[in-house]
Amino acid sequence: MKLDVGMLFLIGIPLGLVCGIVQIAFWLRWRQRELLWWASSDWLGTAGALLMLSGLSGTSVPVWIARSLAETALFASGLLLWAGMRRFAGQPLPLRAFAVATLIYFVAFHALLSFAPDLAVLIVYCSFAHGLLHAGIAFDLARAPSVAHVRGRTFLVALFVLHALFYLFRSATAVTVEAGEEFLHTVGLQSATLLFGLADALLWNVAALWMMGERQRAPAVVGAIA
Repeated sequence: MKLDVGMLFLIGIPLGLVCGIVQIAFWLRWRQRELLWWASSDWLGTAGALLMLSGLSGTSVPVWIARSLAETALFASGLLLWAGMRRFAGQPLPLRAFAVATLIYFVAFHALLSFAPDLAVLIVYCSFAHGLLHAGIAFDLARAPSVAHVRGRTFLVALFVLHALFYLFRSATAVTVEAGEEFLHTVGLQSATLLFGLADALLWNVAALWMMGERQRAPAVVGAIA
């Protein structure tokens, strides 16, 4: 069965909104700032998907805004996710470096879109960047001693490693995409990429709350034992 890319976006948009709302609901309960970073990641990714869908579906949004800003929003949402994971692990937040990376990503993507408007080239660039991003999240979580006791950490490291490998595989196989093919009408591996991304978004949100719940329960467990 072939999955339409536009339909996957329509599924992902309410999913991102709901995940962000759930993260905020748990922030109201636990007041942990990591949850705000994760909610921001969900909502920025949702905004990127909305912009992508509206711009490429024949609306009045200029193509360069719909593609360049939308893709950059999706990339930046991954950086916000990374920031939340680093905060959870007690690591410093390289916000200036993340801001610079976002700007570089936007400029490079827009340059490729303007001078080499080949869908395969764009997929190579975006997939490679997202692969490195997810690999970075997995690396920081895996090396953080402060969360070594959290069982949900192992699941998340495996999830981000798997997603990084999938993105790098997508980057390597982008030559199979025709140069002039339209993004929203691409099926096959392109649809699989988005479907994998939807599953990843749902799983990391659930696992992140699992980790947070483990940490919130830890003091109570220690007190009961004492």
